[in-house]
Amino acid sequence: MTHTNLAREILALLGGKENIKSVTHCVTRLRLTLYNDALANREKLEQTDGVMGTNIGGGQFQVILGNKVSDVHDEMVKLLNNSKQNSHEMNNREKRKVLDQVLDTISSIFTPIIPAIIGAGLLKGILVFLTSMNFVSNESDIYQLLSIFSDSAFYFLPILLAFSAAKKFNCNQYIAGTLAGILLHPNLVAIMDKGTYMSFFDIPIKPATYASSVIPIILGVWFMSYIEKGLIKVIPRVLKSVLVPLLTVLIVAPVILIALGPLGTIIGNWLGAGFIYLYSEFGILAGFLLGGLYPLIIVTGMHYGLLPVMFQSLSKYGIDYIMAIGVAANAGQAGATLAVYLKTKNKDFKAVTGTAALNAIIGVTEPAVFGVTLKLKRPLIAAAVGGAIGGGIMGAFKVGATGIGTGPLAGIPLFFGSTFIYWVIGCVVSFVVGLILTLIIGFKDIPNKKENHSGAETSNNFLSKNEVASTKESSLETMTDSQNIFSPITGEVVKLNEVNDPTFSKELMGKGIAINPEVGRAVSPVNGVVTTLFKTKHAIGIVGDDGVEILIHIGIDTVNLNGKYFSAHIKQGDRVEIGDVLVDFDIEKIKESGYQTVTPIIITNTSNYTGIEGLETETVKEKELLLKIIN
Repeated sequence: MTHTNLAREILALLGGKENIKSVTHCVTRLRLTLYNDALANREKLEQTDGVMGTNIGGGQFQVILGNKVSDVHDEMVKLLNNSKQNSHEMNNREKRKVLDQVLDTISSIFTPIIPAIIGAGLLKGILVFLTSMNFVSNESDIYQLLSIFSDSAFYFLPILLAFSAAKKFNCNQYIAGTLAGILLHPNLVAIMDKGTYMSFFDIPIKPATYASSVIPIILGVWFMSYIEKGLIKVIPRVLKSVLVPLLTVLIVAPVILIALGPLGTIIGNWLGAGFIYLYSEFGILAGFLLGGLYPLIIVTGMHYGLLPVMFQSLSKYGIDYIMAIGVAANAGQAGATLAVYLKTKNKDFKAVTGTAALNAIIGVTEPAVFGVTLKLKRPLIAAAVGGAIGGGIMGAFKVGATGIGTGPLAGIPLFFGSTFIYWVIGCVVSFVVGLILTLIIGFKDIPNKKENHSGAETSNNFLSKNEVASTKESSLETMTDSQNIFSPITGEVVKLNEVNDPTFSKELMGKGIAINPEVGRAVSPVNGVVTTLFKTKHAIGIVGDDGVEILIHIGIDTVNLNGKYFSAHIKQGDRVEIGDVLVDFDIEKIKESGYQTVTPIIITNTSNYTGIEGLETETVKEKELLLKIIN
């Protein structure tokens, strides 16, 4: 499958363009913020060729792709940029937990700049190796230049953070970069280094050093985002291009120097010093616990919470201790995954595990975690035990890294120095324990596809006309079984595979049926709760009382109308009964705008049921039986 086709397939299985708020990627994963996670078909995603697994963590929906992630990401961005869907908010967006919001913010700010830190850190490690082996003199020009090369990303860290924070907080990146430049201006640095207090209109400015700092500029850009948005609202359009940047700098820069900068410095120093103290006093215990829990920390997305501590430690002390423990955990994953590769009888799965094991040895563990050990459970336990023992070794000998990266193999230069031998020992022990323990405790093998699909597929039969007639004759009170789905629309019945949209016709979101409406109104097909109402009002999600999840999607590509010609009678969270009016829409106006009004009715949790039987007649009226769910 080409990268373009894979991007299209993933996009469809995530609920379409209209469900994507933002997309980025790391080394192996697409990281997406969705308006509604429930619209993503995780089961079909994980069965898609090229997809190694999925995960939800840190407020993001993650699709693990391995080495091709960058190419697929680029193709997906092209698909999204050709649409306006990802630029507007939706009324139905659920409020995420505070922890998810924090982790998402940290991830969005720190992840984009990690490549620069990896490059600088690896170069520092190489420089340590060259000098320790006496290949390069500390006095040589090559040493001085390489030292500048490796230090620049750390020294100018506030500028890198300013740009990524501005993108996250949705404000001007270049003004944010200017604010970071103010903090690093040579004249200001010279004054601050002398310990001399300055004042701004008689308000004292505490001396502080902002080179290599982390927290001050993030706080500053966060504050700037509110100031800039406020100025945009009140300044006349004709003056915005001049006054907004001028007043933003004049307001925000003094606030950073007077308050947010010193506060951020205190917080940053506390984070760095606090962890250094804990690691110095309880190194073995810290390494054991963090190494053992690291797989679960990755799965939940909690590892992003470690990034500020790692960056602060590197910028202030020139060394980070968390990285070594993380690499030990990676080695445990590599060993456990290799054991699965050696034992599995499934040829397709063996190919997946072989690639995942190789990636984990290099240092990319997401395919191993999400595609192998987490899926099989027992190997995850073995990997965690290996990571705990290896992490304890790292902690016992205070193994540190000169930068942030990955490993084992890819991170070797990060650990050159006096503790390098203990790093090697920790990695080898983690790998061997993960490997041997997996071979001992075993796992339930993944069956071959032929065996896996030997059972009956989810049926999509159609009800006979006699069954329909019999149902119509019964009273509505008799027909309130939530496993019966009644028609939300009056109109012509259309088979789903005839709908002119592959998201629906290929049943990527689930099985169902479609209706070509004759009346511009949609009513509730079940007794349940409205869980989704798009801002554009063209799509409604309902969960029935017995758990059936239904998506009513009025028209094809009607999201582009941005709610025009639609009128909602409900809101997210409303309780509805069969026949309650959900949405009115103007059929003729929608058609005149160039859009089809055919309306798919999808059971988005199709995989939970044995079968879905659909109507066989040509037309249907509101509240008549449309689909029958078989448990």
